[in-house]
Amino acid sequence: MSELVEKLGLDWKLLLAQGVNFGIILVVLRVTAYKPIMKLLEARRKKIEQGLVDAKAAKDMLESADHVYAEKMREAEKDGMKVFSKLEAEAKVKEAGLIAAARVKEADILKAAEKAAHTKEAEAEARVHAGAISLVRSAIEKTVSLKPGDIDEALVKQALESLKNAQR
Repeated sequence: MSELVEKLGLDWKLLLAQGVNFGIILVVLRVTAYKPIMKLLEARRKKIEQGLVDAKAAKDMLESADHVYAEKMREAEKDGMKVFSKLEAEAKVKEAGLIAAARVKEADILKAAEKAAHTKEAEAEARVHAGAISLVRSAIEKTVSLKPGDIDEALVKQALESLKNAQR
């Protein structure tokens, strides 16, 4: 084998020195480059894993928030419907009150109109009565041929009463 080593031109001392140099460089590179790079890669891997865990947690929280939002919306809709029905019921009560008030007012107006009609009727009747008195007086004057001052008021009233009774 030594012959093979000599034919290839290998010097064992040089080979040994190169091996020692390779070992020293390997140790120095391992300490100064490989371990820090591996630490950085490990830290980056852990950050990425934590990011994935956080993303999953955020996704779960978002889904939970969506469910809570949907539930709150349903509750708000129910509350809105309750408020709407309450307002609708109050409106119906107010409407009924307004209708009752309108009916009372209508009855008052009808009573006032009837009273006004009776008043006008009484006034018209009084005018007719006065006209009838005048007519009866003139008829009695013509039939009796007396002076107008001598005609008895009682006689006029009696004639008027008989006229009223004849109309009924």
